[in-house]
Amino acid sequence: MRITHQNKINFLYLHKKIRMSLKKQRNISMNQFSLTGHIKSLKRNELVDFESSLERDYIHILEFDENVRYYYEQPLKIEFNDRYYVPDFYVEYWSGEKEVVEIKYNIDLIENASKYVTKFQAADEFCSNNGLKFRILTESDIRNEYLFNVKFLNAVQIMRNGIESEYFNEFELLETNLRKLKRTTINNLLDLCTSCELKRAELIQYLWLMVIHRKIKVDLNKKLNMEAEIWI
Repeated sequence: MRITHQNKINFLYLHKKIRMSLKKQRNISMNQFSLTGHIKSLKRNELVDFESSLERDYIHILEFDENVRYYYEQPLKIEFNDRYYVPDFYVEYWSGEKEVVEIKYNIDLIENASKYVTKFQAADEFCSNNGLKFRILTESDIRNEYLFNVKFLNAVQIMRNGIESEYFNEFELLETNLRKLKRTTINNLLDLCTSCELKRAELIQYLWLMVIHRKIKVDLNKKLNMEAEIWI
């Protein structure tokens, strides 16, 4: 991998074939867009830090995306013109594609355009010279019906993590009846599985787990509800 020396742009730490650091490259500073905290990551089995609610929402998407191999927050320091810039995320996909991602609110990009232009040019040049893609994502890209569904399913997965083997019969019941119906709604599937309200409430948890693990398919670009269409 060729590292460009123009503008003194470089990675700081070697991880596999990508130079990156698993240690955060800067301290979090407060501004009007700040909302700091952390999320439990099942992909990394550790807490992942965020410094805005928009970053938090993007982490939810990364966690759910089965195409994402791994990701790290603020792992790079890109130096340029005696300054440096730390992007928000590094993401690597199972396909081998790698990208550096900056998360910004639309209003922030508009109001601070002159401040960001040099940073983003340096990042884009660096990525172009090192086989990476540089992306800037805003709330227009992140906050939609898909995010609503992903946040819900991630919460279910965290609450019920590790129980799959204990409830094989429930999974088999749902799958067997869904194969009979082929395509149907969640309500219709539960009606076929049981007439007991308590059993129905129990089965819905396992149905969501099957959606999470792609055993049951659903259009995640539409808000999930009991009338959502599902299929195998």
